[in-house]
Amino acid sequence: MMMPMPSRVTVSSVLRGAGWFVNGLKNKYASTVCLMNPWSGEALTDNHINQQVGFEMKRLLLCVLLLVLLAGCGTRRHEMVFEAGHTALPSDATYSVGTVLDQSGFVFPEDENRTDIAQSMEFSLVAALREEGMYKEEGASYSIDVRILEYEPGNAFGRWLLPGVGSTVLQATSRVGDSEDVVGNIETRNTIDAGGASTINAWRTIFKDGAAEIVKELKESMGLLVKKKQ
Repeated sequence: MMMPMPSRVTVSSVLRGAGWFVNGLKNKYASTVCLMNPWSGEALTDNHINQQVGFEMKRLLLCVLLLVLLAGCGTRRHEMVFEAGHTALPSDATYSVGTVLDQSGFVFPEDENRTDIAQSMEFSLVAALREEGMYKEEGASYSIDVRILEYEPGNAFGRWLLPGVGSTVLQATSRVGDSEDVVGNIETRNTIDAGGASTINAWRTIFKDGAAEIVKELKESMGLLVKKKQ
């Protein structure tokens, strides 16, 4: 099932939260008949109240800015497309990782950090399956063959300057089957579209994210996880 995962920080949520915050401050400072300045002992006027609200707003915006600098926002999607005659996977199925091919066409520049794209995906998927107790190198119920369709390492500085610029992208299709039959294909897409400091290594960690989406879809198709409605 294709599921866009909401970003951890969204513009609408920040604006909504800021609106509630401001209204709460105004109610707080206006609810008392006579507010006193604790230093001068004078009654607070509307100007005093507005200044206090402005001060609190600056603190809120600073917190939001720090959150955006540290957080990474993006999408995570997965969907199993079953072949005819198949609607689910056995709940006790195990998996090995077969062929992993990089068909993205991306080539790292000579002067940049680089990784073997196919190997990174393979290692991440094996690790994710092992963590869930679903990996079996020999005698597994099914084999997973992965084709990486799109890969972009992105740029953390670009994401920090303008969300959507410098996105890190990983899109793959994973064939699930045995030696005689193909059960289905898992389509996944992961992106990191915004964020700063914590997304510097997204060009490497996105393989772990992509592998996690494959395993999540397997568990949903096995009935081990409840599929969320879109």
